[in-house]
Amino acid sequence: MSESHPTLKDIVAEAEEIVASIKDEAMRRIAFGPVLERLLSENGANGEHAAPTGNGRAGDAHAPGAADEPADGSYANAEQRADSIAHFLSIDPAKALDLFDLEGSDPELQVHSKGIPAGKAAGTRTIALLICSVRTALGLETTTRHVKETADRYGRYDAANFMKTLTAMSELAVRGKPQSNNRVIRLRVIGEEAARDLVASL
Repeated sequence: MSESHPTLKDIVAEAEEIVASIKDEAMRRIAFGPVLERLLSENGANGEHAAPTGNGRAGDAHAPGAADEPADGSYANAEQRADSIAHFLSIDPAKALDLFDLEGSDPELQVHSKGIPAGKAAGTRTIALLICSVRTALGLETTTRHVKETADRYGRYDAANFMKTLTAMSELAVRGKPQSNNRVIRLRVIGEEAARDLVASL
């Protein structure tokens, strides 16, 4: 069975939800475009139609015998990942490498435990911002499981209040049904700003 993808209407609604926390209407309109573009890119909605070739026919893009190989947009190494994170969070690439283990395709938080608030709720909020921001910078989807596993590793996971803490964060948009075990998390525009302030303080 083929995997269902969100419709354009769903993506536009999600973009509106992400920027809804911005009170200034002009700033909300300015932020909407980049957020929508990012969501379209994440959901593969950009470039759905084949681009026309020189003779104006889309079907001639593939020469006879050409391999239908998907474009590779992954980051080749830790340095490329660090550059992307540095640009997104407005920090030096060297600091990105200090904050996150980027050797693998899945980034891991490696901030010293002293840099994470001791309280479980505050620690979870800090970890959620860091995990969401680094994964967003790399074009990776973030789920509650990513935050849970990292919070547990730092001793900040509180099973009874974990989801309550996340859903109460104005910086995040938690998707999915309340009873779902692994829900998608989106970083709102104010979340991006909060993440930049956070990493600047670490």
